[in-house]
Amino acid sequence: MTDQQFFEKFDQTVQDGLKMWDSPSVSIGVIKDGKVVLCKGYGMRDVENKLPATEKTLYQIGSCSKAFTSALVAILVDQGKLSWDTPIREYVPEVTLYDDFTSENCTLRDLLSHRTGIPRHEYSWYRTDFTRKELVEHMKYLEPNQPFRTKFQYNNYGYILAGYIVEKLTGKTYEECLDEYLFGPLGMERSCCYIDDIRQDPDHAEPYERPEGGDGMHGLKKIPFYLASREDKAAGTGAPFAAAGAIDSCAEDMLKWVQLHLLGGKTPDGKQIISQEAISEMHKPSMILQSPLDMPMEETQFWCYGMGWFAEVFRGHKILQHGGNIDGFSGFTSFVPDLNLGVVAYTNQNSSFLHYALGRTVIDHYLNIEDGDWVKRYYDFVASRQGDTKKAMERFTGEQVEGTSLSHNPADYAGTYERKGYSPCVIREQEGTLVMEFLDRPNTLKHFHYDTFVTTDIVGELPPGIPVHFHTAEVGGRIDSLAMPLVTEAGGDLIRFTKKD
Repeated sequence: MTDQQFFEKFDQTVQDGLKMWDSPSVSIGVIKDGKVVLCKGYGMRDVENKLPATEKTLYQIGSCSKAFTSALVAILVDQGKLSWDTPIREYVPEVTLYDDFTSENCTLRDLLSHRTGIPRHEYSWYRTDFTRKELVEHMKYLEPNQPFRTKFQYNNYGYILAGYIVEKLTGKTYEECLDEYLFGPLGMERSCCYIDDIRQDPDHAEPYERPEGGDGMHGLKKIPFYLASREDKAAGTGAPFAAAGAIDSCAEDMLKWVQLHLLGGKTPDGKQIISQEAISEMHKPSMILQSPLDMPMEETQFWCYGMGWFAEVFRGHKILQHGGNIDGFSGFTSFVPDLNLGVVAYTNQNSSFLHYALGRTVIDHYLNIEDGDWVKRYYDFVASRQGDTKKAMERFTGEQVEGTSLSHNPADYAGTYERKGYSPCVIREQEGTLVMEFLDRPNTLKHFHYDTFVTTDIVGELPPGIPVHFHTAEVGGRIDSLAMPLVTEAGGDLIRFTKKD
C-alpha cells in the first residue's frame, strides 16, 4: 500500500477512533526519511466552541517532557560540566536522599532511568504548595521501597532533581535552558512551559476527562488546566515539577524533536547540538522492566528504559517511545531508528490510549503489515480495566467488620496531622462527621470499621474509597496519628501523619 493510499484510509481510521473512544481531538505527525508525510489535527480542540484541532494546536505533553530534561543533561555532559555516572553529590552536595548509601552513590543515570529504589510518592508533590527547591529538599524524607538499582520504578522526583541540577550548573531556570538549548536551535517556536502561554494561545486544546459516575469510556467533562500554585510566569517561576512533565507543544514542533534523535543529535541543517555519543547514551537500555507499562501485547519484547525514553523491540525493530499524561491531556512520542521514522500523537483527554493505537497503526504501515486493529484492541484493553483501580484500593481496607464503633468521640479525631515531605492533612469535625482537607480539596470521610474511615471523593488521582486509618497513642490513648496508602507500588508502606499537639 502506498503512503497516499494508507493515509487516505488512515483519515477514516482516526475519525472512527475518535467516535469509538468518544474523544475530543488528536493531532498526529509522521516524519519518514526526513520528510514530513503527515501533520494534521482531527476533531475538536474545544468542544464547547466547536474549534477544530490543527497541526499547530498546543497540547500539554506530560511526561513526554522527560526526554527534554535528559537532553539538557546530555548537552551539559558534552560541555564537560556533568557526567552520567558521577555521584550527584559532586554537583549538589546540599542534596541528600533517604539513606546514606543512595546519597553517596546516586548518579544522573540512576535518576533518569528510574532506578533509585524510591517509589512515586506522587502525592508529596502533586497539588501541593511546595517550591521546586523544597521538593528537592524533601527527597531525604521519601522512603525507598526497593534496594537501590535493583528495580525500575517510574518516578517523577528523579527528573525534578535532574532539572534542579541543570539549573544549578547553568545558573538559568529550567525554562530558560529549554528555550536556549533546545526550542530555539530546533525552531520549536510554539513550544512553551507556562500555563499562561498555552491558555492565551489562540490555537490551544482545552483539557477534558470522563464525567464522574459514568462507565469510564464515554462522555466528556471539561476541566481546568493543572496550574501549580507556585507557577508565576511574570516572575519567571515555572511549575515546580516542570522537568518531569510541564512542556506544551504541538505535532508540528514535536516532529522537529524526534528528527533530532533520528539525525543523531543534529538539526536538519547539520548543526550538532547534542553529540552522537550522548544521544546514544539516552537511547541505550539502562534498566530492564519486568513487564511493559503499555498494553500487554505479543508484538513487543525486551522492555527497557534508557534516559527519558522507553526502549523495546516491536515486531523485531527497536522503537524508542514515551507516553505522557497530565490533567486533561495524553501524548505519545516515538521513533523507529532503523526505519528512519518518527510518529507523534497528542490528545486533550485524560488517560486516553487512542494516541498509542494510532501511533502503532502508522508504524505497522511502514513495516508493511496490515492494520493490527490497534484502535479496538486498546479500547477493549482499557474497557476491561475499568474498576481495576478501585479493586486495587480495596486491598488496603480489607474485609469490613460489621457492628464496630469508634474508640473516641468524633471531635477527638480533629486536628492537623503532619509528615515531613508532605503537605499537612487537616481533619475537621462537622456535626459528627469528619472532613479531611488534603491536596487542596475537602473530602468527607465515611466510617468503615473501628478507627478506619474511607474517602468519598478522590485523593489526588486515587479513587474514592481510600482508607484513612487513625491510631491511638501507646501512652494516654489519645488519637495521635493517621495513615493512608498514598504509595501504591508493591512494598510501599502506608504514609503516616502525626497529630500536632
